[in-house]
Amino acid sequence: MRCYPTKSQPSSQLPAQPVAQKQTVQTPSTTTPAPYRTDYELSGSYVSLECPSPPGPPACGPDGRRGDPQARLANYLRTLYTELALKEPVLPSWVHPVAPGVLCPARLEPELRLHIHSHGLNEAIGVDQILTPVQTKDGPFLEAPRRVLIECPPWVTRGALALRILHGWSREPPWPQRGQPVALALFLPLAELRGTIANYIGKELLPRGPPNPFASGFGGFSAAWNSLEALKGKLLIVLDGYDVQCKSARKSKAMPKDVIDLLEGRLFPEARVILISVTASCTELLPLMQRHITFEGLVWGRSVSLLGGGQWGAPTRLIDTVQSCRHLRNIARTTLGCLAIAAMYESSGGELPTDELDVIASVFNCVAANSSHTQLTELGRLALFCLKTKRSTVTTAELKMYCSAPETNIAGCLDRAQLFGRTAKRKSEHYYTIICPGLAEFLAANYIVSLANRPGLLAAEIAGLAVGDEVEPEILKVLNFAMALLGARAHLLLSKLTPLWLSPQTIFSLALAGGETEANLTALCEMLGISKSPPVPPLEAKPIWVSIKSTLSELQGWGLAFKSPTCTLKNLELVYQMEKNLLLESRNVMDIFLDALSKNESVTTLRITSLIENEVRDSDINYLASCISKALLKPRLESFELILTLLEEDPPILKLQSVVTALCRTIPRQPKLSNLSLDLGLCTSQLVQICATLEKCPHVTRLSLPHLRCERGAVGALAALLTVRPLSYLGLPSSWGARDDPPSSSGVSMGSGSGSSSGNSGLIKQSSLTGAPSPRSYPAGIFSSLPRGVLSSTANMGRSATLPRQPMEGPPDKRSTDSVISRTWYPTPACDGGPHNSGTLHELLLAARDTYSRLHGLDLSKAQLSLEDSMCLGETVRVSTTLHSIKLEGASRLSEILPTVLGASESPCLQMMSLGSPRIALEDAAVGMSARALGSCITLRLLSLDGWSFRIENVGTLASVRGFLSLTSVRELGLNNCRLNMSMFKSDVPVQSGAYECRSVVNLKLAGAQIIFSDHLSMKGPHMLPYLVGFVNLRELDLSAPSRTGFGSTSSTPLILCDKDIVAFFNTLNNHFSHLNTLKMCNWIIHLDEAARTLKSVAKLLRSSPLSHVKLDGAVVTDRPKKQRIEPQFLHTFLANLPLLRWLGTTLHGLSEEQITTLGNYCGDMRGMEMDVRLSDSTIENARLMTSSLGMDGKFDIRVSTFGTSNSILIHIEKTSTKSLSRK
Repeated sequence: MRCYPTKSQPSSQLPAQPVAQKQTVQTPSTTTPAPYRTDYELSGSYVSLECPSPPGPPACGPDGRRGDPQARLANYLRTLYTELALKEPVLPSWVHPVAPGVLCPARLEPELRLHIHSHGLNEAIGVDQILTPVQTKDGPFLEAPRRVLIECPPWVTRGALALRILHGWSREPPWPQRGQPVALALFLPLAELRGTIANYIGKELLPRGPPNPFASGFGGFSAAWNSLEALKGKLLIVLDGYDVQCKSARKSKAMPKDVIDLLEGRLFPEARVILISVTASCTELLPLMQRHITFEGLVWGRSVSLLGGGQWGAPTRLIDTVQSCRHLRNIARTTLGCLAIAAMYESSGGELPTDELDVIASVFNCVAANSSHTQLTELGRLALFCLKTKRSTVTTAELKMYCSAPETNIAGCLDRAQLFGRTAKRKSEHYYTIICPGLAEFLAANYIVSLANRPGLLAAEIAGLAVGDEVEPEILKVLNFAMALLGARAHLLLSKLTPLWLSPQTIFSLALAGGETEANLTALCEMLGISKSPPVPPLEAKPIWVSIKSTLSELQGWGLAFKSPTCTLKNLELVYQMEKNLLLESRNVMDIFLDALSKNESVTTLRITSLIENEVRDSDINYLASCISKALLKPRLESFELILTLLEEDPPILKLQSVVTALCRTIPRQPKLSNLSLDLGLCTSQLVQICATLEKCPHVTRLSLPHLRCERGAVGALAALLTVRPLSYLGLPSSWGARDDPPSSSGVSMGSGSGSSSGNSGLIKQSSLTGAPSPRSYPAGIFSSLPRGVLSSTANMGRSATLPRQPMEGPPDKRSTDSVISRTWYPTPACDGGPHNSGTLHELLLAARDTYSRLHGLDLSKAQLSLEDSMCLGETVRVSTTLHSIKLEGASRLSEILPTVLGASESPCLQMMSLGSPRIALEDAAVGMSARALGSCITLRLLSLDGWSFRIENVGTLASVRGFLSLTSVRELGLNNCRLNMSMFKSDVPVQSGAYECRSVVNLKLAGAQIIFSDHLSMKGPHMLPYLVGFVNLRELDLSAPSRTGFGSTSSTPLILCDKDIVAFFNTLNNHFSHLNTLKMCNWIIHLDEAARTLKSVAKLLRSSPLSHVKLDGAVVTDRPKKQRIEPQFLHTFLANLPLLRWLGTTLHGLSEEQITTLGNYCGDMRGMEMDVRLSDSTIENARLMTSSLGMDGKFDIRVSTFGTSNSILIHIEKTSTKSLSRK
């Protein structure tokens, strides 16, 4: 006869539950027989754990059962887990009656999904599949894991999920049904764990007295515990409360060592582990896990059942409303959330809110009815503390500490977790979680709102929200709710958000929540830095632009800002992102933005750019044209720039015809428009159409057409426009030649783009050179050069690549005798009339030099110019009586700019000439010719030759240079990145004082310039100062070194300055530059051997210095013996000793927190008025460290701008009661 053992612990023998829990669970009166297989597995009688069943039943009898401690422990735990899973929770008073047993953990239906980032898919799985192999729908097969992490949101009660898993094991073995079954499951609530795991199970989880399975004395708990190792993979351990243990308020309370050993595989290495934790603690656990599952709340079917009180009887209207509203659906992801929605639906007569804030406010009014404002703010303070510290639970002690009346209705916002251990039950150490998502943020927002009238506390609380570099999404939702709750008073909060380093998009979302009151809009403009003129550094010439992308958030936010009367923004760029499937909502937002822009009176310069993809619809281009028309009609619009780029390789000529038509229709209706720039690939017919429109617009005086194809018809239209409606400025930068133009004499085709050469094409007629032989007598291509873009960097050049090379034969003193520019005299540039054989600009330049022309400025930078066009331009510069400025930047051949330089010698009115290019290299003859020509232009005031290379091998050439310096009337001379090769001198030859005397230049720019001598040594930066002592009236000097990082950086060997160099530099400044008030010394590298002594000497020299403006961007100062960076001490030398200092600017990178704090302390000794410090690759915390000591005494006005990025923070420090002072 066979005997089958049964479960040994009836429900009557379980430990008594707390008295407060009045509801009990009625268990069946009969015990359920367990299969013999379970006990046989526990006995460890067979070796293979994969064996599905034993070969026979175990030996039966009282003695046999009492002798198996594992079996007794397993049977008791099955009964215990069943009892706990079937027990009804204690419900709050606001919950309406529900069907019995509906809310117990055993009925929980969780929505579990594989984590998308860990497994690459987000497939739903059931509770019984947590430990089993999974065949996904998409194909991948996931093996059975040994360790599983279940990631939970902070608003779920994780103990219920643990009991649901354990109930699956205890209900009907084997579990799981697929794969290796679990023989014994242990549950460890880590929040209650005080000692070892064995101590908790034996003394806390197991009861005392007769209910204890080991009370009979046959095999104690120690024997059962010691035998668990033999179970290997059949042992399951479920852990909950890892986040509670890690984020405990008691710092001395560390994670128990055996828990760490269990997680890291030293304890029960082959056991299976399920760890349930919140998102905040998952990052550190992922390396230890093999499967990552997310718990997303209740499945929708279970939510529907709970909405009907636990039965399938909920009203259809209620279910449809919840399913269609995302915010209600989120609330319905928890059990109490579903019950709250049902109670709200019943009390409101079938009406439910749909806005997120209204939904959560209705939930609060339902679960915490009649709560006082004090109770709300107290619990909100606790909620904000938990959100900042990423805690998901609070203890009873914390609840009593924060809340004066925790037992009132306000407790309805919290869900009390179940206790398992004897000590925890005795001490009532309950843990609470929020009942639904969003409610914690709502409570915290109410606490923030309560501080609105207490600015000091509000500012301190806001400053405490920025724990790291980024603000967490939960904190942003708190701020969003607070802005919405404040409404018209939202500006009180918005004005305090500067320390949070928020992006403009985040600021916009907060401003939209607050509403459009005048005070709120003013605070928004202050946050964006456009409420008053921003602190532009005095040495910055570029205007400040704000770029807006056509996204919903940016359009809505900037639309709000433009409605404010305090907006002072001048320059605006709109990046129109054309989408193939443009939604109606996007177009509506764009229309709202344009309406707000049309009411704004501060923006005077508008730029619209768009990158148009292939196969764009005509309707989208038509809508873009309508947006351009609306923007053009903005009041007080003075400058408009349109840049449209077609990605299509060969687009139709009239692809953008609707845009051109819109421009022609709108420009005459904008009377304030004076500056127009159009870069949209205009064809000849479209340009003729625009010119015909501009003939009727006398208010448009400046026209720029970048990248224009200069067909003869297009040039004729522009020439006619210059004649009929005189323009003051015309820009054709990067313009192309006509398609049918022959290749230029330089070997670069002007039209087709081919690289072929056509012999004598492009050369001028004999009569064009007055008193000179015909150029045709010279070899063809004397001005030839490599095509644009082919030349190597000037740093690697030997001799000039733009001039003819010296012949291999002939006497050494006869160099390039067949070159025009080698002669002591030079031809006068002239044009013999048109049309030109190559080039199409004759008609335009002829109109520009007409007696009645009003053209003052001409920009042909990077334009393709034939030799005939260049000569024609030279004549225009020579004879024009109105042309004040000419820009020919980016030229690749000397022939493009030489006629203009020669023509400037006879110009009666030219004032500004910008010829910067890194591809221009001049030898002796060209240097002498250019120096004589430029020195003869008595009206020239600004000259820029940035990037040029000069190779001087003849001492006579220096006489020409000295003549230019002594005769010129130039006030500002730009020689940035120039190279002067002086092969006749060595670096050790002393320079005579006043050898290069110049009394007219007051602004000299030598950033990156260098002098190279015959011994291949070069002088850079401060070493060039002895050559400049003849510039006696110099007021601004730039000796910056090239940047070592970023755009335009250099890879050449940097100049490292020593103690002697620095002292000699400032000594020379004091002795020879008595009028100098502005000094730029950026990117210097200074290594000091005697730092204290050197800085003391520099400080003594600075006390008698006339400097008022100093710029020190990117300077690196090192104390070499100590191997420490001492930029703060170097800056302090200037701040504390310059008697006339008005402004100092610096950019710092890579400083430690201690150095930044030291610099902040040094700023308090500033003798000047203003200071700008830009911290690169830094955090807002460093800005706080620097400004903390300055903001205490109230002597400084401090403004911190983050520009919405994480790599640059600008700190503007200004002494109070002083105005921003410009330079003398």
